[in-house]
Amino acid sequence: MISSRAEKIFFNIIKTGIVIILFLPLLVYRPVLYPFVFSKILSFQVLVEIMFIAWLFLALYSKRKYQPNWKNPLVIALTIFMGILFLTSLTGMDFAKSFWSTQERMTGVITLLHFYAFFIILIGILKNKESWQKMIWLSLACSVLVGLYGIGQKQGLGFLIKTDLYQMNSTLGNPIFLAVYSMLHIFLAGFILAQKNSKIIKIICSSLIVFNIWIMLAAASRGVMLAFGSGLFLFLLFLIFSTKYKKIKISLGLFLIIIIGSLIFIQLPVFKPYINKMPRFIGRLASFTSSAESRILSWNIGWQGFKERPILGWGWENYNIVFNQYYQPSFLNSPTGLEVTWYDHSHNQVVDILALTGIFGILSYLAIFGIVFWLLFKKIKILDNLKQKIPFVLLGLMFLAYFIQNLFVFDTPAPLIVFYFSLALVYFLTKEKIEEQNIQQQVKDSKFPLPVLILLILIFLPWAMYKFNIEPFQQSRLGVRAIHASKIDLKSGLHWYEQALTKPCFTNPEVRTYLAQTIAEQYSKINEETTLAELNLIGEATEMAIAEYRKSVQEHPLNARHWLYLGQLYGLGVGYDKEYIQKADEVLHKALELSPKRQQVYFELARVQLFLQEYEKAVELLKQAVLLDPEVREPRRNLEKVLKTLEDRKPELVKETEQFLKELEN
Repeated sequence: MISSRAEKIFFNIIKTGIVIILFLPLLVYRPVLYPFVFSKILSFQVLVEIMFIAWLFLALYSKRKYQPNWKNPLVIALTIFMGILFLTSLTGMDFAKSFWSTQERMTGVITLLHFYAFFIILIGILKNKESWQKMIWLSLACSVLVGLYGIGQKQGLGFLIKTDLYQMNSTLGNPIFLAVYSMLHIFLAGFILAQKNSKIIKIICSSLIVFNIWIMLAAASRGVMLAFGSGLFLFLLFLIFSTKYKKIKISLGLFLIIIIGSLIFIQLPVFKPYINKMPRFIGRLASFTSSAESRILSWNIGWQGFKERPILGWGWENYNIVFNQYYQPSFLNSPTGLEVTWYDHSHNQVVDILALTGIFGILSYLAIFGIVFWLLFKKIKILDNLKQKIPFVLLGLMFLAYFIQNLFVFDTPAPLIVFYFSLALVYFLTKEKIEEQNIQQQVKDSKFPLPVLILLILIFLPWAMYKFNIEPFQQSRLGVRAIHASKIDLKSGLHWYEQALTKPCFTNPEVRTYLAQTIAEQYSKINEETTLAELNLIGEATEMAIAEYRKSVQEHPLNARHWLYLGQLYGLGVGYDKEYIQKADEVLHKALELSPKRQQVYFELARVQLFLQEYEKAVELLKQAVLLDPEVREPRRNLEKVLKTLEDRKPELVKETEQFLKELEN
């Protein structure tokens, strides 16, 4: 058993860590790739690892009073879900991707296990109502600071990171993430408001609700607004059917009719001329179905993936493999170009889980929400009056709204912090008193030798902290330095790229992507004034990029994007090594095997044939790209450009192909 002083130290370490985590949404560390996500998650993981060690000592050597009830249905459901995530990653297509994810997303198994540990620590440490209310207030305070940062961005304050002119994103880097984060705090503020009688507290909570609604609308995410609107609609219905006062029923009913009527009105054609004059969020609501086609296509791809591997799925974070295999040519209709056709999520959390973890994964995920609603419903049933029930109703509606918005997006770091925090809150609010008594009766400490535990921690914690956090942080910083340096001096940039890629790390694929972009930019600058020394340096850079992308296709052999980029690099390097053209053809065919309907691969294969002066083959490849979906304009434009260059060399081929295009139009 540890001393009371040691117990207090460990306890304070954990509570301090919880407070810092609740304020992590404010963190943006610019000198890394994806500073809005990557820096937050690495900091979160370091804090959780420190807290977990402190909690471990308390859980094992303080009469187990800091342990949760492992038989609680919410704990069981979350534990099973995490176990299935890990299992399906082992049986999936790319374990490394499943485990680590990417710098842009940071939602791999390792990160989600940290969120699970965060949940266990919360329910083990926060044992009374006062502690929970303090933490909720701190999270609400952070939501205000996040919102104020976003307002500062909109006002053009120079020392803040620039934002979208139309949709606020604050320190979360994406309007959707900000909208979700603000929406969750609307419900948490309502949860506090419904329990307090103090006028000052009511004014503060009401102000927090209004402020977060404002920020949510400024972020203007249609999915989040629909989710919040659904929660509001159900809450008003609950009040209408629960209150005994007719005047309140009528007032709430009229308010509900006005909201529904307004939503219907802004969808009418008569409203369209006024959209540009209205606030951005109204325009977004008026065009709610504008992105529906691409989302539905992506969801359908996830469904096709599920049907192919229904039991254990493709492995967590491997949606890109599913998407490439079932890619639909109509995705290229997007006005933003080729790069947005590389989906790594279906933009639907349920579809992601269904495709990537199979039937067991989706059932365990739905069980988490089902148990939350069941626990809250049980609690509401035993309460005497409406005032007591409202906080729990709001909490249930928060989880429902979170689930609904996740039908249009996927989990992200800042909202996940609030989500797991709220799961722990539900555990605390709904646990039976007998659970606590049963835990307290386990007065015996663990028999595991304390010196052995300390030795294991000293051996494994530094290694884990370095491999999971410090090394990726260092490599990402070097990658950013390489990107900036290469814009000024290519030789210096290559030095830093070499440093950023010298260690095997999950950050490498994204750094290599920037390296490939750097090489492509250098080729676009070549002109008559380019010196031989500069050309030789570009050749050296090309060799380096090719060598690195060979590693990428070895590490992630099912990623069509890596094969495509390697093929493009081979194509660029033909001027330095003629054999590269054949290698380009080989790796591009591998990319086509992994993504059979991706027009971009056909474009690159056609370039190879043009270089070999196999004009008929080049035109045939581009015709195939057109036939994948004749409604998509980009393949036709590529074919027309090639025909223009062949007018003098192959007039018959040009004439025949032009006839082909005319027949397609008819």
